[in-house]
Amino acid sequence: MNTKKVIALLKANLWSLLTLVLSLGIGGGAVVWASGERGKVESTLAERAKVVNQLDGFHRGNLDVSVAGNNIVSGSGVPTSQLIEQVNAQVERSNAYAESFVADAESFHLRNRKPFNTELFPEPPSSKREVIPETFHGQMASAYAQLEGEVAAVKPLGEDELVDKLRARRRMYLGGLDEIPQENLDDYRVAMSEQRVSSLRDRAMEGGVYLDAAATNFPPYEQTKSYALGELYLWQWDYWIREDILRALTANNRPEGVFENPVKRIRRISPEPIAAFQGGSEQPRPGGMGMGGGAPGGGGMGGGANSLDQPITKDLSYSLTGRQSNGVWDVRPVDILMVVETTRLPEVIDELTRENFFTVLDVSLTPVDSFAALAEGCYYGSAPVSDVALRLETVWFRSLHQDKSKATSAGSTDEFDAGVGAQVSWWMPTDLRKALGIPVTDPMGDQGMDGGMTGPGSEGWR
Repeated sequence: MNTKKVIALLKANLWSLLTLVLSLGIGGGAVVWASGERGKVESTLAERAKVVNQLDGFHRGNLDVSVAGNNIVSGSGVPTSQLIEQVNAQVERSNAYAESFVADAESFHLRNRKPFNTELFPEPPSSKREVIPETFHGQMASAYAQLEGEVAAVKPLGEDELVDKLRARRRMYLGGLDEIPQENLDDYRVAMSEQRVSSLRDRAMEGGVYLDAAATNFPPYEQTKSYALGELYLWQWDYWIREDILRALTANNRPEGVFENPVKRIRRISPEPIAAFQGGSEQPRPGGMGMGGGAPGGGGMGGGANSLDQPITKDLSYSLTGRQSNGVWDVRPVDILMVVETTRLPEVIDELTRENFFTVLDVSLTPVDSFAALAEGCYYGSAPVSDVALRLETVWFRSLHQDKSKATSAGSTDEFDAGVGAQVSWWMPTDLRKALGIPVTDPMGDQGMDGGMTGPGSEGWR
């Protein structure tokens, strides 16, 4: 073809040629662009598919929500705003119940107790150091006397009292004679035997239970003895223990007539001493209890959690409950010796466990000869009775020993955790707290300017 003709043809169709070239270029670019965008779209769709699959898995999965051991939601689905509101409401109800439970437990257990002499603990003022301990001893003695009256306690008829009654009966029988006629000897012996039983029965009608001195075991005050503050405080603590036990043991007793009551005689109530406390005094324990000693510190005193939010450790080698002292409570085992109507022992044990946080660990029984008991000045009646040796576990919240009127909150509002993250004011002296393993960060901080009573160089208090 002629070159000039070709050029002329191209010029004549220039716009058509340009249009064709642009169309071919744009179409090719569009294909390349579309290819890249397709990869992006596929990647986005794949990511969204994963999310959809996860959501579908959540919807079909099991959903279980438990609060305080109670399952409040169970089934399949996803946590919605409505469900979250339900859970929060249940948590609030559970917290309110827990706070109420703690308040009820402390009210039942503590009973608004505080030391009889609040000037003495945790340390007496300087001006009264010499007189307050003896005053406190008198208050304790009065409290024990009042407690004996409340439980209708009576002492066994002493030998001297019985002899005086028999002599009076003999004089009456003689009626002015110098000696008993031979023919009246048998009648005389019967009359004197009846007088003996009658005198013992009359004494039994004066109260509801025979109470031996060892049941309270409160020592007389010694002017020349030095008393550690912790020892004085243990008098108070042991009184609280004996108070609850005596009330429980006599709960089903009538105030008059020992021979009609389930508990006839209480020979001994012995709280186990705290071995780590130097001011404590060892006391003999009744045999046959089958119980081993506690952890260091005495009475199952061992380490443990300082809060109920933490697991409470147990040691079943010590007792069947495994309870040990920890930052929340102290365990004080108690040995009891008593005479009980044998068939009514179960009701006595029931009352013990109702009175406070008490658990019976061990019991042993020995039959009692009622005639031999007469020689001890006790009249038990005709029903079979037994000597009962009982090992009792008592639990005491440490908040019992805290002066709540002076405590300041700092953190936890749980009363059980008052010693954690809070400034606690104690009734219990520093020396006894150390023996129990209670942290004492500032020995002077809660005992005033005079310091402790039993620190290095101290001779205690008289």
